[in-house]
Amino acid sequence: MEVSKLWSVKSRLGTVIDYATNPEKTSAKVYTPKQYQALADVLAYAKNEEKTEKEFYVEGINCNVANARDQFITVKEQYGKVDGIQAYHGYLSFKEQNITPDQAQKIGMEFANEVWGKRFQVVVTTHLNTQHLHCHFVINSVSFVDGKKLVDEEKAWFKFRLVADRICEKYGLYYNPNLNRSKQSDYLTNKEKAGMPTRYSIAKESIDEAISHSTNLDSFKRALKEMGYSYNLSPSRKYWTVIPKGYDKPIRLKNLGEDYTNDSIMKKLRENQNRWADIEPFQRAVYKPRQYRLQIRKDKIKKVGGLYGLYLHYCYRLGYLPKYKKQNNARLHYLLKEDLMKLDQITDEVRLLGRNQIDNAEQLFSYKESVIKEIDKLTDDRTQLRKVSRTKLTDEKLCEVKEEISSITDKLKTLRKEVKLCDGIAERSKVIEKNLKQIENEEKDIERKEIRKYEQRR
Repeated sequence: MEVSKLWSVKSRLGTVIDYATNPEKTSAKVYTPKQYQALADVLAYAKNEEKTEKEFYVEGINCNVANARDQFITVKEQYGKVDGIQAYHGYLSFKEQNITPDQAQKIGMEFANEVWGKRFQVVVTTHLNTQHLHCHFVINSVSFVDGKKLVDEEKAWFKFRLVADRICEKYGLYYNPNLNRSKQSDYLTNKEKAGMPTRYSIAKESIDEAISHSTNLDSFKRALKEMGYSYNLSPSRKYWTVIPKGYDKPIRLKNLGEDYTNDSIMKKLRENQNRWADIEPFQRAVYKPRQYRLQIRKDKIKKVGGLYGLYLHYCYRLGYLPKYKKQNNARLHYLLKEDLMKLDQITDEVRLLGRNQIDNAEQLFSYKESVIKEIDKLTDDRTQLRKVSRTKLTDEKLCEVKEEISSITDKLKTLRKEVKLCDGIAERSKVIEKNLKQIENEEKDIERKEIRKYEQRR
């Protein structure tokens, strides 16, 4: 067993439905409530004939596959629980490539029976359309036995995956007995390896910065608060957590590495006490009175104006303009840190604005409309070429037509990305303006306080 997951189904499945054929959508019996349509969509995807060899590997537990949706709905209406989560959709993927569909379906049925079969209706299918066979499970959210919903072990992946491991071990299949559930996802790990900022790497830098200016837990908390972090650093808490500004989900410090456990942090703070004279107090800014001020790169960028100038100014504040400027992510304002993980998108948006000399919202929407018209024209041209390719043509002519279709497809891909970038600019520009205004107001407040302190000392 390579992967097992389970997620809830509340509404339409979006992109999954776009490419999955849904035969029930053409049925004469269409339920009007939106939640019932979501149930139909997920069942149709799981039973897709192209993936299951004409539904040969489709079975039901406590229900008949042919009318599973009707039976699911009957149970919900019987217990008066038709709202909220309609079903749970899970899958079990096998690492081995030599496993047969019959064996995969058998393991899927055995797994589903043990985990959900005593209380719930389940549709079990095996998809054969990928390199690795995988079973899909659609579980009714309401039990036909007592009307209660899926709870605890029945929907907790880290618990029911142990059942999958035991069954896979029984059949001599792969499983990982020493899975590290606390490790970061491959996506975040690969971003860090490539030197790109992530929520975890930014948190590490901020915590390192806070520790370097602290000699005890209270000063450590103050430094984190200055950088926009909320925290739970209670001495009685097993795992300390921090929450970056703009996020709801906390980060366990021990997941950042061995140097960030409760004991490791306290050890570093105690070491700082032995050299307290060298520790500089944490502060976000220091006011230095000047008699005159030379124009700097920031001022030149702000003079550009318009949307393009706004984006350039934002990149300057993020520390990526000018290129030779050394970054210090730990000292970066908390409102900006989240956008470090979106630099690729922001860079593409800046280039679009500069390349097309777009200065305001009117020009942006005008450009977007022209791109949409070009997309419609190219789509029509490609449709006509596809019709031509289905006629009797020589091999040479057919090859030319296909190359032209491929060329148009590449152009459409680029143009559709341009449309998405325009939408992103329209949305992000408002957020950028708000962030920059708040940052400048905070900096002015800090500067005023520093001026008052300076004047009091004179």
